[in-house]
Amino acid sequence: MKRKFYLFTVLAVFLISNTVTSQQWNPRPGWKDSFEANGFCWCDSNLDHGIATKTVTINNTAYSVVDICDELKKHPNYRAYQNGDPIYNDIQCGNGPFNDAPDEPGCPGRVDLGPDGCDQIGPKWDMTWLASRPRFSGSDGGSDGGDGGDDLGEIGTAGNGGSGAGEGPKLRVIFPTLNKRITAPATFTVEAEATDADGVKEIQLIVDGQFVRTERFAPYLWNDRGQDNALSNLPVKNYLLEVKAYDNKGNVSVVDVLVYVIEESTGGGTNNTVTIEGQSIAKYVSSENGTRSMRANRNSAGANETFIMEDLGNNIVAFKGNNGKYVSSENGSKAMNCNRNAIGAWEKFTLEPLGNDLYALKGNNGKYVSHENGRDMGIFCNRNAIGSWEKFIIKNVNSTTASRAQVAITPALASTISLYPNPTKLQDLMLQVTVSKNNMGTVDVMNINGKKIASKDLGSLTAGAHNISLQDLKGTIKTQGIYLVKVTIGNDIVVKQMIIR
Repeated sequence: MKRKFYLFTVLAVFLISNTVTSQQWNPRPGWKDSFEANGFCWCDSNLDHGIATKTVTINNTAYSVVDICDELKKHPNYRAYQNGDPIYNDIQCGNGPFNDAPDEPGCPGRVDLGPDGCDQIGPKWDMTWLASRPRFSGSDGGSDGGDGGDDLGEIGTAGNGGSGAGEGPKLRVIFPTLNKRITAPATFTVEAEATDADGVKEIQLIVDGQFVRTERFAPYLWNDRGQDNALSNLPVKNYLLEVKAYDNKGNVSVVDVLVYVIEESTGGGTNNTVTIEGQSIAKYVSSENGTRSMRANRNSAGANETFIMEDLGNNIVAFKGNNGKYVSSENGSKAMNCNRNAIGAWEKFTLEPLGNDLYALKGNNGKYVSHENGRDMGIFCNRNAIGSWEKFIIKNVNSTTASRAQVAITPALASTISLYPNPTKLQDLMLQVTVSKNNMGTVDVMNINGKKIASKDLGSLTAGAHNISLQDLKGTIKTQGIYLVKVTIGNDIVVKQMIIR
């Protein structure tokens, strides 16, 4: 009897043990909270079951797992979870907390190993890197190293890094980039980054002159959770985003970013026959009938200098030569050719308006087409910015394409404010303002990165029309190029592009 009772007891214990273990190691199908890749443990969690309330101490301060997981995505070695990566149940990295929610005692460890994975601790988070981050009171003000390599030429920047000598913080508007186009109804997040030797006190966001909200801790985000109506469901219009960063001594940096909310385009418009003329050389681009690389050295437009411009929608166009072949940017790796049978990525160009019939052409590689000053050599699509060699006169652009493209230079109050002539020499530039009632006015000139470089106080303007010369700014604006002119009249703000020759 005792022998039977003993065997029964052993069997019962075995069954209970197996049942508990099987319930613990796999709380639910597909459960995962972290994974291992590139030698580190990364978060891949929905942060439920109490994980979001857990904290980890960094630089003697407890920070939430939510913040830590968010910051780890900026690590230079980070990548998203891929099939085959070892998955750990709960945030069971070597220095992360595990889930002790009462409904899931769980089994912190490798979920792909079954019961054998229980209590297997994954590699650690890179705590040294986390401790260096400004978000966690670290001193590293450098690049994230894993953000895709932002091109600072397209991101609003200001400040000198915070010298403490009256200069504001070093400020970057990471998104949206300057002149960003977003289809209506537009909802987007604004992200900024700021560093300063005296410490960043706060960053403010202002949209079209209306204060939105103050952010006091990195990451500096607006509408990341859909909480800011000023950045949600926006109709077609140009929007001026003003970002102000203050350090702990009261110094301020300002970056302005212009965003264009445009109509949705479901397809291309009418195809038009066009010529492409280098503005500064008065020479036409030739397809060379596809027999050699394209040149921009023709004095007149013949058959080889005539193209069918196919409107692909959203300011994207393709050019077909007289030989029936398409123009290719060659991805910027060699001179352009007109010898492609179909439209691929390299045969698509963004039409960027510069005023009237003047345009720049950006290839799929993000580089601009250059006429190479009309030399007897191939033209290339490899320029980082628009200079005199990257400007083309393209006539006969159809009205549909033009109206979509010209949104980039049509301000919200075009009937009340204009710049002329434009393009111009600065000493000839006039600002025409029509004021509906007496109001104060200012003019700010910004470079293409959105940093203010010159200002003019217009004083009190009476109701009516005013012609105002801007030639007194020529001492500050000394180089040719594209600038942004922000005119503020009372609560109205208008931004226009100005081309200085």
